[in-house]
Amino acid sequence: MRVIVTGASGFIGRHVLLRAPRDWRILAIYHATTDLPAFVADHRLGHVTAVPCDLRDGDAVAAASAAFGRADAALYLAANGDPAASASRPLWDLQLNTVAVVTFLERAAVDRMVYMSSGAVYDGLTGPVTPATPVNPRLPYAISKLASERYVTFFAEVRRALASYANVRFFGAYGPYEAPRKITTRWLRGIIAGQREFTVRGNGRNLIDFMYVDDAVDAMLRVVGDPTFSGTIDLACGAPVTIDAVVNAMASALGVEMTIHHDGEVPEYIEFRSADTTLRDRFGFVPSIPFEDGVRRLAAYFSADQAHAAGRKA
Repeated sequence: MRVIVTGASGFIGRHVLLRAPRDWRILAIYHATTDLPAFVADHRLGHVTAVPCDLRDGDAVAAASAAFGRADAALYLAANGDPAASASRPLWDLQLNTVAVVTFLERAAVDRMVYMSSGAVYDGLTGPVTPATPVNPRLPYAISKLASERYVTFFAEVRRALASYANVRFFGAYGPYEAPRKITTRWLRGIIAGQREFTVRGNGRNLIDFMYVDDAVDAMLRVVGDPTFSGTIDLACGAPVTIDAVVNAMASALGVEMTIHHDGEVPEYIEFRSADTTLRDRFGFVPSIPFEDGVRRLAAYFSADQAHAAGRKA
């Protein structure tokens, strides 16, 4: 199978490269980060070719696609990685989240498109939601993600440029390689360093639904590998918890006590949960790693990483 992975140097992208079947031939497209070729070499990913490409540049996309040849599928992960920043930079967000997607669809030769959208499209809703729920997001990030979903559908159902597609409304993951600003990494590193007081932006009651990255990537790979499915699905645990509960669970998993303070407001306040069962019913996917186990795995990764860094300095 020949697969293009965009955003391959990001948090999810690196795990896709590590967990994808070794008999897949993968074109790993990256842009802002320059260390992906070294990552591929260090992990002996001989089936992966890392290529730099600005996805907003149609000629660059066409050249990369032509050199690779027609792909059976594309897993489109590239995006603005900071949803909150879209509120102050909507044009920048639109260019990264939508213009780049349309450019890729116009110029890349692929049979199947698996577009990683976001649960943020349910912005403003409360209670259970599914892809059949009417949406009217207000956050620019959510607006651009929803627009991109509709462009993917257009290229498949109207233009017939794609044989099949999946718009995956991803609710989130945590694990190694995630951005330092993410709460699981930021707070877990703080706990390991001895920090026992944390300030949560907002009132701490907004919901978060995420899973350990290994589970999330395994779900994505199942969707990529099934060319018979077209449609929109949610990728979520379906059992969200509050931000405060996440912090307390992290402390409990590591056997420490913490004090939580609250400050300000959050631009993305989540009060909805996914009730979509398509991944379970159609693809046989159910997350298998409990949050406490995932936290321990991530803590072990940080400890090993620190030990490795100390060894290099020595």
